[in-house]
Order: sequence, then C-alpha cells, then structure tokens
Amino acid sequence: MSYDATPPPVAAEPPPAKKRHTNAIIIGSTVLAIAGIATVGLLISSGKHDDSEAAKPTPSTKTSAAPSMADRMHDWSDKGGSATLTTLVADLKQVGDDSDPVDLDALRDSCSTLTADIEAAQQEDPVPDTATDKRWSLALEHLGNSATACTTGAVSGDQTQFDLMASEMDIGIKHLNAVNKRVDEIMGT
Repeated sequence: MSYDATPPPVAAEPPPAKKRHTNAIIIGSTVLAIAGIATVGLLISSGKHDDSEAAKPTPSTKTSAAPSMADRMHDWSDKGGSATLTTLVADLKQVGDDSDPVDLDALRDSCSTLTADIEAAQQEDPVPDTATDKRWSLALEHLGNSATACTTGAVSGDQTQFDLMASEMDIGIKHLNAVNKRVDEIMGT
C-alpha cells in the first residue's frame, strides 16, 4: 500500500495570506498521506502474517532458525511500532486540522504534542530492517524539525518558521513514503 504524499510546490514569495493558506494545503495533503501510511501499521498489527511455520512441530535440535524479516517486523509492530505510528498519524491530523483555518494557539499545542511524541518515538526499539530503520529515523528527525518550527511559528507568528515547517514536513513525508514502500515489500502486501 504505497502512497505518494508529495505536496504541491510552494511559491517563492506569495502574499502573506496566501503563504498561510499554501502551508495549510501542504499540511492537509501530508495528513492524508500519513493516514495512508497508517494503514500499513494497522495491517502489520492486525495479524495478517503467516503463522503456519509457528504451528508446525520442529525437531529438537541445538540450533534454531532465525526468525524471518517479516516475523521480526511483526514483532516490532506488536511491541509498539504500530502504536507509535498511530499516535504520530493522530498528531499530524491534529496539526492539519489546526492549520486550516489557522488557529495559532491550537497549532502551538498540537505541534508541541507532535514534538513530544516524536521524541518518544526516537527512544523506541529500532525497525528490524536496517535500511528501513534509517529512513524511519530520518522521517522522525525531519518531522521533529517541522514540529519545532511550527511551535516557534505559532508563538512568534514568524512566516519563516511556517515555511521551514512546510519544507521539513515535505522531507519527512518522503522518508515515510520510503518506509511505507519497504514495509510493503517485507510484508508482501
């Protein structure tokens, strides 16, 4: 289930009122893309993996086979990966809701929540697939930068911060799309 969340380009110097509207469009399209990415997390946690290997009796030996990458991915998901993704999707949806129409007080609060949840996600177990984990880390880093710029912009009203928010979110979403694609490949969905 790969979803492309490439937001529309932002004009270099639109009038201030247009910039806020453009950022709201970027954030809104991003939230929709994140909702699509969440579907992967829900598929992972819904138990759609093949347990037939686990049901087969195995002969007693001193060595056992290492779990498959798909099994390790399911284990990661069951131990919090899916819950983290669901939390971040809800946070991003709230940021989108608070961005259109712009409510600076609510946006400050939702971006602060997103920042805290991203910081917590960065402390969790890594994704079992090394390449996917690198992209996941980059997604969290850029979305964290976006949330921080959003909070600063909501407090100061500085349009430069909202522009930074939008560009960092765009980068974070590109990494999330790559994570989504790789999870699809691993899970065979």
